[in-house]
Amino acid sequence: MTFELLTVTPWVVALAVVALVAVVLAVVAVTDVVRTHRPVRMARHESIRSYYGRPALHH
Repeated sequence: MTFELLTVTPWVVALAVVALVAVVLAVVAVTDVVRTHRPVRMARHESIRSYYGRPALHH
């Protein structure tokens, strides 16, 4: 049995592209949430850590 790299390469490239798209979508989602909540956080004079840390610690 021989191992041919040419049959594996397209799968590795496809996996890398899917992973890259997932990372980009995650960054966009986090950025959108932070941007949406910024006016509320600024009105309360809270830091990012105190604003987002409180709900994370209460779950």
